[in-house]
Amino acid sequence: MSDNDAKIIRHKLTRLLSRREHSQTELRKKLAELALDKDLVDETIQRFAEKDIQSDLRYAEAVVRGAYRKGKGPVFVERELNNHNIDFHTVKTLVGDEGFDWFESSKAVRIKRFGADLPEDWAAKQKQMRFLQYRGFTQEQIKYAFE
Repeated sequence: MSDNDAKIIRHKLTRLLSRREHSQTELRKKLAELALDKDLVDETIQRFAEKDIQSDLRYAEAVVRGAYRKGKGPVFVERELNNHNIDFHTVKTLVGDEGFDWFESSKAVRIKRFGADLPEDWAAKQKQMRFLQYRGFTQEQIKYAFE
């Protein structure tokens, strides 16, 4: 463990975080490619988090906003954030924020993809429902999209 390794880690973290938010899990994976001391990597990431240079909360907020904007549902968001080891309570709080109307979003996604007319036959409806499920919407939100 040398000063040079610490400098490399700090430089890499700074470059990564200057572009966009990253979760601590994501940073660890990216730094693992450099084959540096794992304890030093963890310690440096922790220092960046303590100084609020890195924040899992900001990362999670960015993921939720981006997914909502792209027409992805809350199930997609929860799965994505779970893969980054973001606290479950934090995820539920962010997804449940009043600023995100997942029901209207599911309807807008269906209309954008398939048009405003509701499907007339069962097979077409199933296809649209599978599409919305794939996008990460709940069954209640999918039902709402067909009202």
